[in-house]
Amino acid sequence: MVEASSIIQANAQFAREQHAGVVCVFVGATSGIGAGTLEKMISMFQAPTFYVLGRSEKRFSTQLSKLQTSNPSAKVIFLECEFALLSDVDAVSKRITDSETKVDYLYMSPGLIPLNGAQYTKEGLEICFALSYYSRFRLLSNLLPHLRSSSRPRVLSVLNGGKEKAMTDSDLALAHSWSPISVVNHTTTMTSLSFEHLAKSETKVSFMHASPGFVRTTIFSRLTPPEDSGIVWRCALAGIRGVVSVVMLLFGISEEESGERHAYHLTGGKFGAGAVRIDKGGEEVRKLGVLERYRGSWPERVWEHTLKVFEGALED
Repeated sequence: MVEASSIIQANAQFAREQHAGVVCVFVGATSGIGAGTLEKMISMFQAPTFYVLGRSEKRFSTQLSKLQTSNPSAKVIFLECEFALLSDVDAVSKRITDSETKVDYLYMSPGLIPLNGAQYTKEGLEICFALSYYSRFRLLSNLLPHLRSSSRPRVLSVLNGGKEKAMTDSDLALAHSWSPISVVNHTTTMTSLSFEHLAKSETKVSFMHASPGFVRTTIFSRLTPPEDSGIVWRCALAGIRGVVSVVMLLFGISEEESGERHAYHLTGGKFGAGAVRIDKGGEEVRKLGVLERYRGSWPERVWEHTLKVFEGALED
């Protein structure tokens, strides 16, 4: 495990080197671990440009003021979108690529706790699956040409790196076998496999799939049951929220420490180009585990499936 003190020291040294003119794209950064990472990253550069994708510019205003106070030289541009919609992802991607010649850092951590059952967007994608996987990789795919133009392109998807599980191989999209556990397993394993596939051709880019571990955020406390839920599920969900809150309080790290750790992944030299899985302690996960089962053509198969889903979701 990389100690927090070492990470803080490394981040401070990076900031003293006065790296200037970087372009960063953040999604999932309006609360929780993403907000902690954004707050830390923005303080580490000179005159950076940060694009922040989120649902409400109005709600972001307080956070924006804090960021601008932290680094007056930073340019922070909020792009309002519904990230679970691939059409919205395409729209904000175009605004970025029309305005910039490169992207240096791409950070992604949007998501929902999939306890309220499968819910679908107007494009036909299950929301949790879209936020954790399809929309992230649509954004990455759109920004790849600009990442290639960076001298040191870095991509970090915060999800569940190193905790890959077996998938329902005949139903990658979970059209017939969705469950809370299966959507976590599929998005996790598919992220690692897609990063492996992309790394074969994008040899300059660092593709990092990280597991944050327990972090003291409000993601569970914000989880509410659907309006048509019965009393049994409402009580069960309240109990789950209570148990998880206690676990996070006892064993979780702060949002600030989590932000330090993810900023370290993005800016440090520990992880180079290629696909890498990172555990909650900041170490590379080298043991293949279930990924041994998915050698050979599987990374390509998962990516081909992903492209087909993009095509189907964006059909007129």
